[in-house]
Amino acid sequence: MEYKYKLDYQAIAKRIRAARKAAQLTQAELAEKINISTNAVAKLETNLMNVSLQTLINIANELDIDMNYLLSDSNDINDKDENIDLFLENIIANLSMREKAFIIHTINGLKAYNAESKN
Repeated sequence: MEYKYKLDYQAIAKRIRAARKAAQLTQAELAEKINISTNAVAKLETNLMNVSLQTLINIANELDIDMNYLLSDSNDINDKDENIDLFLENIIANLSMREKAFIIHTINGLKAYNAESKN
């Protein structure tokens, strides 16, 4: 039987690691916050251990990310773009107005630099 939904544990592992790093947490810090061992976090991030639903929920809550980002299937290029958008939205949602203004300023500076480099 062909199932519509499948879990891609390797993709989930990569997304957990990316989200943890974006939150600027070590494996030990995340482990402490979600009450699992540092070794378990390392195994989850390297796909040596499958993540339980409760641990996945705890990770999403602690890192303040959408479960859709962690679970979505990204086989298609459009899905990858959606995952990036979801990930960025989650990061941006937690920033202060000052941090958001700084990011906008930085992006505008990079755009100007790239435009000058092309000339």
